[in-house]
Amino acid sequence: MKSTLLICALLSALTLAAAPEKKADKGTKKAETDPEAVSAGGKSARQKRDYRGVFPVKTIAVITPASYPGSKSNRRGVELLKEASYNVKVMPHVFQKPSPEKVAEMKSYASIPVELRLEDFYKAWNDPEVEMILCARGGIGSIDLMSKVDWSRLKKRNDLIFMGYSDVTLIHCRLLQKGYGRPVAGPTTGSLPGLDLKMISGMKKMLSGEEVGPIKVTPLVKGDCSGKPLAGLLSRFVQAKRADFLPETKGRVIFIEGVKCTAEGVKRDLTELKEKKFFDGVSGVVFCQFTRTKEGEGIRKAIAEFAPRLGGIPVYAGFPFGHAAGNHAIDLTRDVVIRGDAVSFPAVKK
Repeated sequence: MKSTLLICALLSALTLAAAPEKKADKGTKKAETDPEAVSAGGKSARQKRDYRGVFPVKTIAVITPASYPGSKSNRRGVELLKEASYNVKVMPHVFQKPSPEKVAEMKSYASIPVELRLEDFYKAWNDPEVEMILCARGGIGSIDLMSKVDWSRLKKRNDLIFMGYSDVTLIHCRLLQKGYGRPVAGPTTGSLPGLDLKMISGMKKMLSGEEVGPIKVTPLVKGDCSGKPLAGLLSRFVQAKRADFLPETKGRVIFIEGVKCTAEGVKRDLTELKEKKFFDGVSGVVFCQFTRTKEGEGIRKAIAEFAPRLGGIPVYAGFPFGHAAGNHAIDLTRDVVIRGDAVSFPAVKK
């Protein structure tokens, strides 16, 4: 009976974590073929997205590391950056369309040859003017890109911001493992047009090193914790583990999101990561948003049943990170603290 009551309590607590994406912003339209694209509509369309001063850089390079960014939101995102007076360098193959054969095979997740994507990656990374690389989209294909990188061709550049999420999780894991750049899990260009205004304000603070939070979260297994964050898509953490692309997770706070998941898939992926010692020694775990799913109740149950299996480490839910308008940027090089059921990022000492 006690165990049943605990599961019921956890199911209730996880309502936000597995809420359908449409609840994130009632005034926002989403491109059906690109889960990362967020275009402003309804009331949201009347809220101007002003990115002036949000990114602490002058020059931003845009790359497509994986799937073709075909939604209108991607081009609008680039326009917003230019309107905000950034020097925007769109790499040569960002909007190159995949071959008809590739589109027939992969549909909306089609990509151009990895050699062309790799060429853009090198060009953006080694350009001394570029202070930030922003991904146009994730999708499918970042693992192919990372598998072919010749790291001797890249400058270390620990201050170079590399931002994106979803499939970009694989790139962030590899960059952290190799010690290159400043990975930030956050919006792609396609997310910028409809990004929640609070997320824009939070992103500015996150990237400039200001204190962020406290942001309330729901305890599943109570406890305080701290460490460097590792944030990403659940299925891509599994791929990164299989490919040996993961950084050391010991001492980190893991932020996990999902999109188009099934309950069985979530259960399977979490179990595989646990069996492969992904969670061994982590400081804490935060389940974020699981969107675009019809199995919200089943996913909530899978997470609720999994949380106590992590050996008593603090587990929380409800942080606004994932495939929705409420997508909070997370700098993976900053410290994060969870105390009093709230997530905070202390100001960076200068």
